[in-house]
Amino acid sequence: MTLDELGAKFRRLNLPASAYSLGRDANESYCLVVGPDGWHVYYSERGNRNSEEVLPSESEACRRLLERVLHDGSVRRWMDDRGA
Repeated sequence: MTLDELGAKFRRLNLPASAYSLGRDANESYCLVVGPDGWHVYYSERGNRNSEEVLPSESEACRRLLERVLHDGSVRRWMDDRGA
């Protein structure tokens, strides 16, 4: 999976855009950014990268971000409220 494919999947699921950020850091969001040492997946809060993981490939990082976003309690409640 690529960043573009992941973004399309999130849009198909009608997830709130504020829940995630692809390619840049965004406060109070799950983020996926590429760095010189790999693909970083984390939750950004108050300038901190919480539960950061560095993965070796775009595909692995995309799968991990998808998993983290879909297992977040507030995202799940939002999806349940919308009947997703």
